Amino acid sequence: MSLINQEKNNIKHKSGTIDQMLASEYFYIIFRYLPTNKDLYSCILVNRYWANCAVPILWESPFKINDEYNLLPKVIQIYLTFIQTENSHNDPLFNRPLYDYPSFLKELPFYRFLNSVIANNCTETQIVELFKNFQMHLVKLRRFDLSHLHLNFNGLIAYRVLLDYSSIFNRLSYLNCTYNWEVNEAQKVQKAQIFNELAKSCHNIRNLKATVRCKEEGIALANLISSQRCLKKFSLVNSNIFASFSVQSLQSQTRSLNSLTFKNMHHSNLGVNAIFRYTTFQLNEKAISSLSQCTNITELKFKHCEGLIYFPINSIFRNLTSLEYTYGSYPIIGNAPPIEILSSLIKMNGKTIENVTFDWQWHYNDRTDYIQLIKNIAECTMNLKYLKAPIYTLEQLALILHTKNQLKKLEIHIDYRIHPYCALFLFTNMPFNNLKNSIIQLYFNGHGNLRPEVNQLKQVFEQIFYKNDQISNFVLYQQNWPNLSNDNKEKLI
Repeated sequence: MSLINQEKNNIKHKSGTIDQMLASEYFYIIFRYLPTNKDLYSCILVNRYWANCAVPILWESPFKINDEYNLLPKVIQIYLTFIQTENSHNDPLFNRPLYDYPSFLKELPFYRFLNSVIANNCTETQIVELFKNFQMHLVKLRRFDLSHLHLNFNGLIAYRVLLDYSSIFNRLSYLNCTYNWEVNEAQKVQKAQIFNELAKSCHNIRNLKATVRCKEEGIALANLISSQRCLKKFSLVNSNIFASFSVQSLQSQTRSLNSLTFKNMHHSNLGVNAIFRYTTFQLNEKAISSLSQCTNITELKFKHCEGLIYFPINSIFRNLTSLEYTYGSYPIIGNAPPIEILSSLIKMNGKTIENVTFDWQWHYNDRTDYIQLIKNIAECTMNLKYLKAPIYTLEQLALILHTKNQLKKLEIHIDYRIHPYCALFLFTNMPFNNLKNSIIQLYFNGHGNLRPEVNQLKQVFEQIFYKNDQISNFVLYQQNWPNLSNDNKEKLI
């Protein structure tokens, strides 16, 4: 019996628990892949060992839940206990926190932080005390979000914090200083002062997003850009001609800069609210000349931008791997997307481009230009892996299906004037060497009062999946059509 018990003990000792089998570093990696903070919180409740691994990750970004920043006054209450702890360090009855929560802080959305502070009825002095406490606990932020900075209170507090506690920000890798609201001259000066203070202490920003509305802001942002050692991504949002000062400074980042985004530079007719300030895309010759020196840019995005017809981008960017032009459902000034410029970019970057995204809900009437754009995508690109684009004719869809690229994902928005079954039967009657193992997504806006017939759809899908046996995933989205019943869905499956 003693030998049996000894053998059982040996087996139990060898197997151990999962905590003994895996080092904390493995738990740290696993917990980082959990999709939500709720999952992390569940891990904290398992045991002390799991909690020690999960708490630092959860408190890196305490204002974020499921990738969204939220108002969390309880977080501020916990931070305030550390100020009380400093004042009551000799009191044995004081209930101290289990962990050094402030020291874990890495991401701070400033406007959410202030709103949470206000929800706790904190004074300006207490806000400053919180940042003083952050500095005492050696907080080193990686991400700092100053977007929505349109209130005088926010601006004054931000400037004071950056001035007095700059060591908190000297390891920033991400900075967002964008805004869409109309601001007065005094607030613009505050923004320029914030840029100048950040330039003194922050030299490791990799991803920078900013808005420029006046000359002082433009010059101060240029100072911040020039002070960086390795800026990789730059986004200019809702800015006017004064942004040219900032863009000129990008020539100091020619070796590292690889991603450029322009966003929300459109006409004022997009909004009915007068407090929003809209602009159009404008850059002077010096700014354009500086961009031409940034030869390592591989990712170019335009989101809700107008005025591109006056910007010679087709002669600047020659090594693109990703191109995006999106406009949503807004009306475009000039009544059309800049098809000629986009077509030229595709043709010039045919050997390198891998991802193309064109997204606008607009019925294009000039078919000649758009067919040329589709031809350039089909004939000039060699390594295209992802394509998203609207299609207005069956000819255009056929051109895409004839491409020799190795597409991994294809998203096509079919115009309402195209008969859906005609589009689907193209997939059943054409070779799919280029679409092998691809994900196909078709978005139909609806063709008149046509209703999908289950038997016809079943016939089409049988040919797509069983005859060709090469497309791995085919998704059909139907807008303005009635939903299929569960019985009909089962028939298709």
